[in-house]
Amino acid sequence: MVQPLLKYPDPNIRLISANVRFFNDELRQWIGDMADTMRANDLDALSAILIGIQYNIILLKEADTYTPYINARLIKHAGVSTKTERSVYYEGISVDVDRYENVTVIYEDEFGEPHHRDLTGDLARVFQQQLDYCYGSTFVDRVDREMKQRINDHLEYGLVKGSSACPIVFVRDYFKRGAKYAMGMISVTFILPLFASDKVCGWAYAFDKYALIGVPLLMIAYFFYALYESRLYKQCTSCQTGNIIGTTAIMAVQLLVVSLGVFFWMAP
Repeated sequence: MVQPLLKYPDPNIRLISANVRFFNDELRQWIGDMADTMRANDLDALSAILIGIQYNIILLKEADTYTPYINARLIKHAGVSTKTERSVYYEGISVDVDRYENVTVIYEDEFGEPHHRDLTGDLARVFQQQLDYCYGSTFVDRVDREMKQRINDHLEYGLVKGSSACPIVFVRDYFKRGAKYAMGMISVTFILPLFASDKVCGWAYAFDKYALIGVPLLMIAYFFYALYESRLYKQCTSCQTGNIIGTTAIMAVQLLVVSLGVFFWMAP
C-alpha cells in the first residue's frame, strides 16, 4: 500500500531508527509498502522513517528488484567524491555533498539472514543517503556552515534541528594510518641487511628505534580518541567499543612483529 512521505518541516525526520528485532509478516508488509511508495513516487531508494516507520530498513531499487537492507552498517569505505544531491524530505533543494565512492555493507534480509556486500558509485551514494535518514540526519548536515545557513534562510521555518550527521572521516582514522605508515616504513628497512653496508644498516637501525617510539604513542592516541568519538557519534556504527579494542589489538600484534624485526634482524 502506498504511504505518504515525510516532508519538511515534519520533525520526525530527526528520529533515530531502531534496529529490527523481528522478522515476520509485519516486517514484510512494511517492505511491501515501501516498494509501493517508491513506485508511486518514482524513487530509487527509500528509508522506512520516510513513511513514518522508525526502524532501520532501507530499500534499494536495483534493475527491477527491490532489495531490503535491514539493520545496515558500513564496515569499510574507500575514496570520496562530490556530487549534487536532492532530497525527498527537503523538496526543491539540491546541494553538493561528499560521499564515499566505495563501501562495504553488512545487513540482514527480510528473513533475518546476515549478508555483506560491496557497493560502488551511484549505488553506494544512494545507500549512504538513506542511511543518513536512519540515523536522524539529512544531506544538509553534510555541507559547510555557509551553505547550511543559506539553506536555513531559504526555508520557511529554517532547518529542522536535531541529530548531527556521522562524519565522512573519523579523526581516529588519522592516528591509525599514522601508526600503520610508521610500521610500514620500518618494515621497508628490513631488506637493507641483504645488500647494504654495515654503516647504512646502522643508520636504518637508529631510524627504526626512534620510529618505534612514535607507534605506541599513535596507538594510545587512537584508542582514547576513538572512545571519545564513539560516545560523540553513538548512532554511526554498531559495536564501536568492540571494534576499537579489536583494531588496537591488531595494531599491537603488528607492532610486536615489527619490533622483533628491528631488534633481532636489524640490530648490528
